Amino acid sequence: MKWRPLVAAILGLLMLGVTAAGTNISAEETKESNKDTLDIKLLPSLPGKMMYFYGEDAVKALVEINRKNMPLRIIPDRGLSRVTFVGVYRDTQDRVYYYIVEGPAKKEAVLGDFIKKAKNFSQRPARRKISIMGRTRGWTDIGAVTWKKASVGNTMEMGVTAEFSYVPTTSGMKYYLVEIHQSGNPKRSDIAVDEMTVGISVPDRIPISEIWINDWLPGMDGGPKKYYSYTSTINAGGNLLSYSASASVSEETNDGITFRWKVRSHELGRDVKFIHYDFVKKIGSGRLSKPAYGAILKANPSVIVVSKPNTARLSFEAQAKFNVANWMIVPTDTLKFEVEVSPLYVKES
Repeated sequence: MKWRPLVAAILGLLMLGVTAAGTNISAEETKESNKDTLDIKLLPSLPGKMMYFYGEDAVKALVEINRKNMPLRIIPDRGLSRVTFVGVYRDTQDRVYYYIVEGPAKKEAVLGDFIKKAKNFSQRPARRKISIMGRTRGWTDIGAVTWKKASVGNTMEMGVTAEFSYVPTTSGMKYYLVEIHQSGNPKRSDIAVDEMTVGISVPDRIPISEIWINDWLPGMDGGPKKYYSYTSTINAGGNLLSYSASASVSEETNDGITFRWKVRSHELGRDVKFIHYDFVKKIGSGRLSKPAYGAILKANPSVIVVSKPNTARLSFEAQAKFNVANWMIVPTDTLKFEVEVSPLYVKES
């Protein structure tokens, strides 16, 4: 199947806007590309347009898509050659959701997960009300990117989801709220998450006077705890914007699991890195502990970025380390991507 005509046709539908619910993945195309286990009944009827690409077509399609006017654009780099799956969903508000997988992936599994995530994304509120500049307004949702990396025979998986929303100011600057959801997922009972890091930065080529990281959460080192939950505020023209961040283990019943975290910045306003580590399960009531085998670690830091231009660019870099049977530490390859975010292409409700 030639990918270029397919991309052109689907992008035409994606860019023209939507007047009715549906998906642009046809029954014929899905059955042809998923003959073994994928059931066409998995495809939901969502208010918007959905498409996906697998294998060699994934990278080509991602590059082609991001030549268009989109509220979120993935900036291509050499690392895209490892991408094996790309799913894109755009709703009736023109918000966009990307689901991208690096490394080995079973098509039916990643497609099913993409559909589930796209459905969840479609149910996100387009606006969240706050008070700013003397009147009640809201963070306007722009979209999100989920980027997953599988490694070592699919026994370890690490993923990052970045969710973007913004609020304008009377000065013309825009505040972007970037909510990060990072997870480390061991696929075997003898593997444990050892450490997770995620960094957000303004690319070096952009002057710090144009775009800068204004605040972040958590704002300090901490642990050991089952979770953290902070609330903080920033000042914008005399009015307060509030947001929060949290982290947790995969199950609330894991009472004996704790972890620590620390926050680092090499250049204030340019970058911030969140590190979650010492993820262990307590043994009994004493001080002994062991790796939290088989448990998923999830962390949800947030940053607020201030931008003078209408569009802002941010770089993301993440990695996870896994403890295998308590005899070796295996790191994943570093996950890197750059995003250009703009509210110009999102419909105001």
